Amino acid sequence: MSLSAFFPSKLFLPSSMNPRDRTSDPLSHLRFVLETMPGSRKYTFTSATRAEILSELYDSFWGPYAHVFLPNSNSSLPLNAMLSEVQTKLGFCGAGKEAPMIPGRPCAHILKKGEPCFRCKDCALDDSCVLCSRCFHATDHKDHNVSFFIAQQSGDTSVSSPETPRLSKNISGAIPQPVKNYPYRVSVPPELRELMNRTIGYALDFILDTLDFSPDDPSVPSNEADLRLQPSADPMMKDQYCIMIWNDDKHSFDEVIKLLMDVTGQTREEASECANRIDENGRDIVEMGSDVPRLLDIAQSITQIDLGVTMRRAYDTFREQVVSVIIEWLLDLTQSRLGTDTLMLKEVIAEELLSPRKRDNHTSYGYNSHGLHALTDVPNPTRIDHLFLSHTRLWKKPPGHFARVYHRVIDAYLLVDREAETSIKYFALQLFTVPSVASHIVRNHKLITRLLAIITSFFTNQIIDKHIVYPPLTHVGTTSSQNSVEQTLDPDSFPFKSKRFMPVFSDLRYLISNAPVQRLIASNPHLYISQFAKTCQLFMGVNPNKRMVGGHVEFEGDAWISVFNVTLSLGRVIKAYGAAFGVGRGVGSGTGSAQISGPVAGAGELVAAIQTVVHHILMVCTEEKFGTNGFGNGKVQFHTVFFGGALYQIVKFDVLEGWVSFHHSLHWLLAELFKHVDVLEESRLRREVGVEGGVREVVMRVASEHAILTVVDFPLRVLSMIAQIRCGLWVRNGFAIRGQLLHYRDFMLRELCYDQDLFILQVALVILDPNTVIVTILDRFGLLPFFSGGPFALHHPVYDSTQLNGMVEEVLYVLIAILSENANISQMSVADQARREIVHALALGPSPYTDLIKRISERLVEDVAFEKMLKETTKFRAPEGTSDVGTYELKDECFEEVNPFWYHYTRNKREEVEVILRKRLMKQNPSVVDPVLVPKPLNVSLGGPFAIIPSTFESEALLEVMFYAIHNVLALTDDGPGSSSTPPSGEAILDQALHLVMLAIIERPSIFCTLASLRAFEEGKFTLIDILCTLETHEGFKSYKSRIGWILDQMHLWVPMEVERRRNLPVANEAGAASSDDAHTALNSEQTRKNAAKARQEAIMRQMKAQQASFAFTNFEDMEDEEEDEDMDNQLEEEEISYGTCIVCQEDLNSSKAFGMLGTVQPSRFIRRQPDGYTTYLNDVLQAPESMDRTPPTSQSAVLAAFPPPDAESLDASASAVGGSTYEGFPNQFTRFGLHTSVCSHIMHLDCFHVYSLSIRQRHRAQATRSHPETIPRKEYICPLCKSLGNVILPVSKPPPIPLNTVPFPDWTRGAGISILKSKPDPTLEALQFRNGTGEFVFWSAQDTGYSLAMRSQDKFEGNDGMKMVDTVMVVAKSLSQQTRHLRERHEPEPGERGAGIYLPEELIGYTIASIEVAQRGILAPGGLMVDNLSESQMRMIRGQINVLTRLSALHFKARQDEGRDAIRQAIIKRLLPEWSRSSLTSFSFPLLLRDPFTVLVETAAVAPEILRHVMVLTYYACLARTVIGLVFMLNKIRSYNTTQLPRRQHETIFGDVRMFFMSVVRHSPVFEHTATLAFETFGEARIEKLLYEFTLPFLRKASILCRSVLPSSFPTPDFGAMDEPCEYARLLTFLGDTLQNALSGWCAHYGHSHSSAPLNFGVMLDIPTVYRLARLPLVLDNLFVDQDKVAPCSRCETIPADAAICLLCGTTVCFQSTCCMDEEQRRGECNMHARECGGALGIYFLVKRCIVVYLYGNNGTFAASPYLDVHGEADISMRRGRRQYLHYMRWEDIRKTWMNHGVPTTIARKLESSLDSGGWETF
Repeated sequence: MSLSAFFPSKLFLPSSMNPRDRTSDPLSHLRFVLETMPGSRKYTFTSATRAEILSELYDSFWGPYAHVFLPNSNSSLPLNAMLSEVQTKLGFCGAGKEAPMIPGRPCAHILKKGEPCFRCKDCALDDSCVLCSRCFHATDHKDHNVSFFIAQQSGDTSVSSPETPRLSKNISGAIPQPVKNYPYRVSVPPELRELMNRTIGYALDFILDTLDFSPDDPSVPSNEADLRLQPSADPMMKDQYCIMIWNDDKHSFDEVIKLLMDVTGQTREEASECANRIDENGRDIVEMGSDVPRLLDIAQSITQIDLGVTMRRAYDTFREQVVSVIIEWLLDLTQSRLGTDTLMLKEVIAEELLSPRKRDNHTSYGYNSHGLHALTDVPNPTRIDHLFLSHTRLWKKPPGHFARVYHRVIDAYLLVDREAETSIKYFALQLFTVPSVASHIVRNHKLITRLLAIITSFFTNQIIDKHIVYPPLTHVGTTSSQNSVEQTLDPDSFPFKSKRFMPVFSDLRYLISNAPVQRLIASNPHLYISQFAKTCQLFMGVNPNKRMVGGHVEFEGDAWISVFNVTLSLGRVIKAYGAAFGVGRGVGSGTGSAQISGPVAGAGELVAAIQTVVHHILMVCTEEKFGTNGFGNGKVQFHTVFFGGALYQIVKFDVLEGWVSFHHSLHWLLAELFKHVDVLEESRLRREVGVEGGVREVVMRVASEHAILTVVDFPLRVLSMIAQIRCGLWVRNGFAIRGQLLHYRDFMLRELCYDQDLFILQVALVILDPNTVIVTILDRFGLLPFFSGGPFALHHPVYDSTQLNGMVEEVLYVLIAILSENANISQMSVADQARREIVHALALGPSPYTDLIKRISERLVEDVAFEKMLKETTKFRAPEGTSDVGTYELKDECFEEVNPFWYHYTRNKREEVEVILRKRLMKQNPSVVDPVLVPKPLNVSLGGPFAIIPSTFESEALLEVMFYAIHNVLALTDDGPGSSSTPPSGEAILDQALHLVMLAIIERPSIFCTLASLRAFEEGKFTLIDILCTLETHEGFKSYKSRIGWILDQMHLWVPMEVERRRNLPVANEAGAASSDDAHTALNSEQTRKNAAKARQEAIMRQMKAQQASFAFTNFEDMEDEEEDEDMDNQLEEEEISYGTCIVCQEDLNSSKAFGMLGTVQPSRFIRRQPDGYTTYLNDVLQAPESMDRTPPTSQSAVLAAFPPPDAESLDASASAVGGSTYEGFPNQFTRFGLHTSVCSHIMHLDCFHVYSLSIRQRHRAQATRSHPETIPRKEYICPLCKSLGNVILPVSKPPPIPLNTVPFPDWTRGAGISILKSKPDPTLEALQFRNGTGEFVFWSAQDTGYSLAMRSQDKFEGNDGMKMVDTVMVVAKSLSQQTRHLRERHEPEPGERGAGIYLPEELIGYTIASIEVAQRGILAPGGLMVDNLSESQMRMIRGQINVLTRLSALHFKARQDEGRDAIRQAIIKRLLPEWSRSSLTSFSFPLLLRDPFTVLVETAAVAPEILRHVMVLTYYACLARTVIGLVFMLNKIRSYNTTQLPRRQHETIFGDVRMFFMSVVRHSPVFEHTATLAFETFGEARIEKLLYEFTLPFLRKASILCRSVLPSSFPTPDFGAMDEPCEYARLLTFLGDTLQNALSGWCAHYGHSHSSAPLNFGVMLDIPTVYRLARLPLVLDNLFVDQDKVAPCSRCETIPADAAICLLCGTTVCFQSTCCMDEEQRRGECNMHARECGGALGIYFLVKRCIVVYLYGNNGTFAASPYLDVHGEADISMRRGRRQYLHYMRWEDIRKTWMNHGVPTTIARKLESSLDSGGWETF
């Protein structure tokens, strides 16, 4: 039934239309409804409108066939529902289940935003393939290189299978064929098929007709006339207008909300709803009406803040909203099914998209000629063509043909797009990476040509009217000068500055990286290479530099950065073009390329390509204007130079004077072509091309020798320029020139620029005479005179002496590089290149992965082989601590492969590596004192084109270079000012010259040695051998002796006579002896020097130790003074304990001035109650270890400590089955509130404290905008020394010198009873106890009204300072107490009465000790007790707090001599001893067991520490009895069958008869007894005993902390013997006094009577006795994302958070900084709001997407290191690198420890203190 039945029919059916027609053609009815809707709905779009449109669409779509889509019973859709949702909900024909995998088809799962996707380098076809998590987990990727990403926007498609045949058919523009052999086909009635096609076709046309009138980018007309001229589809042209605001990334919610409130007068709620809609839908209507001037005014004021605004007729806007529903509907159809057939609907939509638009008479307006875009430049456009172009007009929700309109899409992308990341342009990636599609569009749509044309037009700034001119106006091919001038590039223009050009280049790269396309390029180089060369020509010599001589550069622009960005993109495309000629031989591109049939590029094509590029280079370089912006260097000129007795004709150019650019893209292309060494072999060239003279002949055919010199000169100029820059000759050009140099040689661009330029020189050595090349190099470096000798060799017109030597060093570097670098000339495989880079990067020492890949080019890191090589060559050391990272270390055998003269090393690195290698050789063979590092030969295949490079070593020019390098250094050394000091760079030059000589000996020994002995220099006086012999014996160069020795020894093999004649060494047999003797003495002197140094060092260490000891003695309290105290009992009065010095004034702390320790009292909900009804927690207790202070349970921590954790996946899978959506967090309703105190161990005078507090206030006034680490209203401060947060100062007291009461326990109880009977009632005290009979004392409550009165009267008394410190505690406790009444369960008086508020002995001191005890659980206390782990300052803090209690009670008993202690002690005992609690003397109606017995112990410590041991016995029994009651309550709610079984009892010695004890506690109330009996029977004796053991153990641990702190001397740690150590319980009983061992039974019977009347409704909640854990995060980070549906929705807004934060305390998921869950009044984010309900003042969250931990406390917060590290042991914030991450146990423990020790506030304070933080944490 259609919706229209609900409305009066006249609304829909004008009289002319008969209801019968309506049913006959649902489509015309749909048409009619959509056309008339804007007016009939008064232009207001509501959800009812949406429901009506959907209902009409569906009716028209399926006509009478609804049953095909829905189960029969339900053949109409609910309002507003979508078909696929309903099908899924009803499970129609398998909807909603995982779709079956169909082999050979991609799973085509559309990734929603926030979903995880994986990329496996080893399995992917190219780097655009991703897997959805279902496909990833269904396949095995063990040991593969997997990365992991979160889909950033919805609509990325997951491709998890090879290319489908279907896509290749789908290109031609014909209607797609149905998929063959699809197993789930359903036959469709033709009538239904027609209905579906027509409806979808009409829907698409409606979309296009509407979008034709939409504006491209938001703008507002300036006046009414313009407004009325806007094109509109409204037939009535009604003056009803809408203002629409568009979403962007620049404005915050607050900004938009404020603006809306100001401009439109909306309330804050309406405005924020509107802002939310803009964010969600991409735009929203903010105002509608017919008052045009007012609306224009509003719209213009909104544009003032640069928000996108449009103001259009309401009719058009309404239609656009209809369009968004239609698009939603079409998208939904793609997810729906027709019966079991999921493909049919997609096919129908595809068919309609590929049909042309129908402009029939049905549309309400004829085809408007002014529809904004006619596609004139595309023949027969289809609907999809139009849609591609209209995409910028769509907004967020709805986001071969592509190739036809690509240039227009790019226009939109490069020039107008608002939200670039939603651009349709990115669709290119999906298409261009499918080989068949790519090859089709390149062949049939000339796409490469188009792309290159776009690049040309864009960069030459041919942009008219927001369109890039296509095709570009002038072709670069024309040589007439005026045309070429127009083609110059201006690096400062818009195109260079825009970052959006990058993807256009990467599209081109993806396109030509496909094997079919590469074969196309290679088989037709004349077309493709010359086309590309024309584009490269554009960028040749862009942004050149000229050395500044007179002045400095005035303005240092940053245009060079954009130019390098373009170069980077272009360079990668060049690499892809070069690789095209390797396809089919399994070299170069894609993995599976070798199997593909088709033409393979041979030598002929490659030769053609090389010749084409050379031709283009010459065309560009010979233009006079070539260079830049009109400054050329003029025509290329030649000059004749004389060098080494020969004349050379070489290019004339001076880098110091001319213009030089870093960018020579054509040369790089040429270099890429020459890398196909195997094709250029001489035999192959002869065979395939008929060229005789190898590579040389190939080039010589198209270029003369001069031409080749010209070609080579350009890269050489760059090399010379960078040498000069490094030698400081270009300093006046400012920083920009250094920046360019660093980029050019940086690892990102090195491969694309620097390496290519060097390779061109290597090519030159092959084509030209090596002598000519060397002379050209020397000339370009300006060093010909230096290497020619003669009187003026060492003086240069421009270089000073340091620069001259620097340039020599640089030129030798270039020569070594071109003569020994073999990667390109031997066509080294990618894997070997990667291996070589890794080995050289790590030779300098271990390094983390990130630093390692920074030194290696991206192409190699991205390659599959990289990780494999990394495994082969290195050892991985996993991170151990919380701050270190994983490092890779080179395996020892790999050092063999290191070459210290590797061309990417700087001089410093080279020297470091040499030292490392020498040390290694000395270790291997200690007898050789100074080992020689012999270079390795160049590995070049003999038949290859580069085989003749080593023959360069036979050239005389090179010999002369070697000779003068050494000769001039010697000359400079001997003539130097302080003679025999080496000149700057001298040693480096010698190193290099000798290295060249060694290379020559290794490569071409015979000819080289003969030449060296014959060719004489310096007017025929010296040969190279002469100068080497001189150097060997030179005093100043002893370090070179062994190297020269090696060289001369090698030469001796070839020219023995010459060497012997000149070498003046002692005779050979003596030589051996002499040298070893020599070495021996050298060794000896070295040894004595070492010994002397060692002795000196030891003396210094001894002196420092003595100083340290005396310092410790004066500054720190002697740790063992408790033991000494006992010996010195008699002198106790006189002795002062020294507490060191005050940290502010540095004076001694003694009794002359009051001092205290700095501490924090913070609210806490740390202590956890045992939740009743949760079996898991009970099982934890039953499985708990018997001792908490011995080794922690190994199972988990040992597994986790390994990194990355083994079997992480399976562990996660089993855990997620248990944990569910709360990550096993602790339910926060079971926490207990209290105050926790901690101290930082620093002590300060009270006066200094007041001064310091004032200075903090001043800082707050001075830095008003800063988010300070402390909040003054909360009385906070920062410790000046350790920056801990504090808010109180506690009195320091030494332990009271009172011995324990030694009367045996039974006698003591009897005596105490008698003394109570004898004592008179004490009305003062009784007035100070609680009315309700709990026995608590009012003066120990935080909000007690009597406190302030007593303080006022106190002023007259002495001892005032101590009370000031007590007051700091009371002020903080009172303010916290007032804010947290709702969190406390105690029965306490109302505010304003005596005794209101927090009860300090329980909720401050008791809570603090309990927290300390919990934090110590599971921590090893070797040999002793847990108490021995406590620090001195913790005990001092507990004493200080007890001291506060003592002083508080003394306030009320000033008149009495003992300050009322006796009276209070009597009251405590009275409360404990059972006989007296029944007597009528007291009004105790409140059962003692409902109080925490430990509190009573704390009270005793405050007034009567001497009876601690006796009171402890009583409170321990109370604790046992209380535990029994608690257990009965708890076990009652749990069924026993799923709790852990225990075989037998283990603690008979401690508990005796458990059953009797259990029953004696409960026997006084029949109901209670019955429940208890039941529980005992169900759980059995063994389990009950274990529970008693575990629940009372914490009490003993807390008691031990208290006793050790108050009376350290009375509670020493007993020695338990190492053998069979008793369990912790027994050890603690011994420690606390043997009386506890008394049998329980008698006492309990005696105890129980008083509670017979106790009502049962008093539940007793027990605290959890096990180790506390945080919520459990999965071991593998990506498992957090796997089941998006199972991710817990945020409880507040009930959606799955876009940016989730997981509370690590309770495991709840909340929205992070999202506006949906903001607290409107206080502007608090949900993390802060949740923290209030969960952790009290503190929150600890893991931010899932940002992969970081955030700590919150109060209104401050900070980020902390993520507990996850990637495979390489490094943190990856925000998952930018995308490697899979694993939980690192130590880091996780660190977060847990921070929380356990209440360290979060201090962690935050320290972070904020060290930075200038601007706040805003409350918005989290």
